[in-house]
Amino acid sequence: MRLVNGEPNQDVFAARWLRDVPPGAIDKLRRTSKAITLPDRGIVYGLGAEQRWFWGIASGQVRVQVALNEMGPTLGHIHQAGAWFGESEPLLGVPGLVEMQAAGETMVVRVPFASFRRLANAHPELWEALARLTSMNQVLAMSAANDLALRTGRMRLAATLLRLSGQRADFQNSARRMVIPASQQEVANLANVSLSKACDQLGAFAKTKLIQLEYGRIVVLDPEKLRAIIDL
Repeated sequence: MRLVNGEPNQDVFAARWLRDVPPGAIDKLRRTSKAITLPDRGIVYGLGAEQRWFWGIASGQVRVQVALNEMGPTLGHIHQAGAWFGESEPLLGVPGLVEMQAAGETMVVRVPFASFRRLANAHPELWEALARLTSMNQVLAMSAANDLALRTGRMRLAATLLRLSGQRADFQNSARRMVIPASQQEVANLANVSLSKACDQLGAFAKTKLIQLEYGRIVVLDPEKLRAIIDL
């Protein structure tokens, strides 16, 4: 088994959203797929780019860069190994709504939407599975928005760190990764906290060994204590 980033590849076709699909249909779906290995910062697909596939992460991480409204591209989420994404654009018939970028060497598996449609017409369970995947990603986005209503910046930062490491609102049951490939500025933006206050609070987290601050990334050391902050 080839290792990417020192970790074994996950079977993305064992994902939770495909749980009720008969094995024969999953095998057919697997045969339409193609595995691609991307280098660090390699683009899965870009803003405004043609997007005709669903994507699953076999290993590594994928950063979601969002620019839907007036703001320029900004980090919105980090998908972990085992997660699937990219269903919105082919369903809506639009080009890339976000930019998906590998964080470290990453292996992704892509399935053409046209092939999926043909298979789903023969195996209707796949349409239900697709609705399940879409709902999982929708609830993830709703959870991230709901976290912005947490009453203190300290709580919002803790919630953001847990989500970015795959330990909050992960309805796809993807991998947990303690290393978050995001800067303090990006985490501050996601938690809606000023950079100066975020740096002070993240520094306090580091002093108490909840996290470790490194250049361009943050390592989660004690997720349970981060959860306790949110529950206060």
